[in-house]
Amino acid sequence: MNLQQLEYLLELNKQRNYKSAAEKLFITQPALTIQIKNLEEELGVTIFDRSKKPIIPTEIGEVLIEQSRIIIKEINRLKDIVSQSQKKLSGNLRIGIIPTVAPYLVPFFINKFIKEYPEIQLEIKEIVTEDIISALKENVLDAGIIVTPFDVQGMKTFPLFYEDLFAYTSQNHTLYKKKKISSYEISLDDVWLLKEGNCFRNQVINICSAKKRKNSSKYFYYESHSIDALMKIVDTREGMTIIPELALGNLSKEKNSMVKQFDDFYPQREVSLIVQRNHLKKNMIDAFKELIKHSIPRKMLKQKGELVSTKA
Repeated sequence: MNLQQLEYLLELNKQRNYKSAAEKLFITQPALTIQIKNLEEELGVTIFDRSKKPIIPTEIGEVLIEQSRIIIKEINRLKDIVSQSQKKLSGNLRIGIIPTVAPYLVPFFINKFIKEYPEIQLEIKEIVTEDIISALKENVLDAGIIVTPFDVQGMKTFPLFYEDLFAYTSQNHTLYKKKKISSYEISLDDVWLLKEGNCFRNQVINICSAKKRKNSSKYFYYESHSIDALMKIVDTREGMTIIPELALGNLSKEKNSMVKQFDDFYPQREVSLIVQRNHLKKNMIDAFKELIKHSIPRKMLKQKGELVSTKA
């Protein structure tokens, strides 16, 4: 038994398919099959039930997979101890960022990060909160950036910044000519929403909760993880959506006239870094966290408004 076999085991469990796992591992499918078979023969057990499509772990396989995850994490912890003792920031840092934050936040810090930490290989994945949490638990990611409060057992969150939320209305909308609007004026029937699974979708629904959805007259529905995509729908059709402050950065003067503040409350979202309580790569993660906070406009570092719940 060796470490490589355990890594192969975890990837196969993740993909539940030999071909997909082999591609992710950059090896041939026969090579992966042989390594898993050798591991099973050495341990004297069947780890995967291959009669199922996709394959699934056997009962003993589940136990072995979990123990393999612990072993690999502890080996990585040894490497992390050495790295921290040398106080040299180098290696691989894997970060998950939710789709409603990533396209606006990454341009703020990426060039500065590469310049200041040239020996860190930064990998950023744009995925929803639920998948970030799963990836952290499986040690596939080192840290995530999500919208909080978000309570998960075994995890710690560190607020990074606070972002104002605005309405973005079509030029044909009845609220377009108003400088400020009330949340009570918004009907969910008029609002384009993100795909389910996005916490920002729940925040939008909570902002608009005063005026509940009736029988929708929409005959066109659009599901997306992208706020920019919803803004383009608003640009070409009627209706409105809710957008975060960082999304305002690249708007033209004409598009800025479509942005409306709220006059009955001051909605904000809290964007935070999330890690496992006993996380590895502490020095790198701390450096990443501080660089983001220094890259964001200072006025966004403190909460000024009312945090909108991420719960439906």
